[in-house]
Amino acid sequence: MAERRGLASYRHHLLLCARGKCAGDGDGSHSWEYLKRRIRELGLMDVEQGVYRSPVDCLRICQQGPIMVVYPQGIWYRHCTPEVIEQILQQHILGGQPVAEYQFAQSSLDAV
Repeated sequence: MAERRGLASYRHHLLLCARGKCAGDGDGSHSWEYLKRRIRELGLMDVEQGVYRSPVDCLRICQQGPIMVVYPQGIWYRHCTPEVIEQILQQHILGGQPVAEYQFAQSSLDAV
């Protein structure tokens, strides 16, 4: 399964707080469904140098959600509605430039 998913080669891992209390009713699950669909549509799922995505119950910010963190850069985003997720996918994931408007922290694991 790990080989089929391309775990050894993905370039980003997106963790989205899909069930936390930081988002309004249903916002987290709506954003999660959008993220899953768009990653597939963009051809970034289960491919070499693709994108891995995981829903999480809580990222412990609990404000201005849904919250998403993008690794390996460790860039944290707030207000991750489908519209914001699309901007992150286009500008950050595909274009290499973080979306400053929604970024509120950075904690790269490379620095550890």
